[in-house]
Amino acid sequence: MSLLIIGSPVVFAIGTSAAMYFFIKPGMLRLFPVFIHKFFNGMDSYVLLCIPLFVMAGEIMNKNGMLEDLIKFVQLLVGRKRGGMAYVNVLASMLFGGMTGSGLADVSALGPLEIKAMKQDGYPVAFSAALTATSAIQGPIIPPSIPMVIFSSLTNVSLGALFLGGAIPGILIGLGQVIVIRIMAVPKNFPRHYSKFSWKIFVNTSKITFFSLLMPLIIIGGIASGIFTPTEAAAAAVGYALFITFFIFRNKPKLNIDDFKEILSNTAKTTTKIYLIIGFVTIIGWIFAIEKVPAMLFNFIDQNNFSVYTLLFFANIFFLFNGMWLSDIIQLILFAPLLTPIFVSLGVHPVHFGVVMVVNIMISMITPPYGTCLYLASAISGTTLKEIVRETIPFTIVSIIVLFIVTYFPWIILYLPRFFGFE
Repeated sequence: MSLLIIGSPVVFAIGTSAAMYFFIKPGMLRLFPVFIHKFFNGMDSYVLLCIPLFVMAGEIMNKNGMLEDLIKFVQLLVGRKRGGMAYVNVLASMLFGGMTGSGLADVSALGPLEIKAMKQDGYPVAFSAALTATSAIQGPIIPPSIPMVIFSSLTNVSLGALFLGGAIPGILIGLGQVIVIRIMAVPKNFPRHYSKFSWKIFVNTSKITFFSLLMPLIIIGGIASGIFTPTEAAAAAVGYALFITFFIFRNKPKLNIDDFKEILSNTAKTTTKIYLIIGFVTIIGWIFAIEKVPAMLFNFIDQNNFSVYTLLFFANIFFLFNGMWLSDIIQLILFAPLLTPIFVSLGVHPVHFGVVMVVNIMISMITPPYGTCLYLASAISGTTLKEIVRETIPFTIVSIIVLFIVTYFPWIILYLPRFFGFE
């Protein structure tokens, strides 16, 4: 924590913390080779191959013009309503999140387009940036989801079940944000488009975006039907993105060698950062295990006779509070293997707990002072963080309400996994 406070890179802070245990605790230095073994072993997981593949699929879609088409399509559907571009922002994030599984990818790829369009429509820049940041948290909840890939790799919970379990909660958060916009639209006099609806334009736009909208259906449908494993679905997403780039989007500029270099470079940078954090935090998880931290937590819970509902409440508060200081990936890797066995032993379904944890840490991406989506939206829009945070409050509140609903009504999460036979 001290290293993070003074501005140290997250990877360096975690790696140093893990290494210091071997130097500080008597007798552990001779076991330092375990540090290296656990570091590489933590990254050696088949399911983690999903991460670079989903990141690459998002990068390809960012380059081939798919995002502009997606925004045009959603704008055609709801853009003429009062607050239309605000609805477009939320729905575009919902659709794009079903393709990449990353909140930061949503903000960085869609953010410049959405903020620019809302600014041109007459929305305050701070509100546009705040909505862009908050709508992005749907992405890693609606499948595919990089955080759920990490949770699955750490706990051996079915990734397909986690993907399906996150679909309804992610949509509920999006609908909650739509309701907030609807309530605010008249008092704040949000602008609206008065362009005349044309079936010709609708058909032409639908033709263009049809193949883009097929991607999340291919990913989710392939996993739900058993055709793909999640890792194979990620590979299929990359292949499909390349296919529509070269064979469907013929009227768009072709991707050149420099574009592919940038796609591969961005994928490598994003993936490397995640993998290094996973490797180092795996060591910390091993340290927790040999120090019997899970056993101490379980004994504490058992002695105090806490109910499951009380523990779930405190778990939500714990994750939300930690989200002010720790990134989403760090929270997952530190606490998923530590807490999942405890909650499962108390009767909580592992898929239910996994989705609740992911929803929690996604909300942490819009809570200051660490909220990464807020910082990224601030950088893109040129607005101060203070102005953005003020505008995010109603959207954060509705997201937390949805969090507690899915926490105490587990059937909302478990319905789709059970329907498709993942139980």
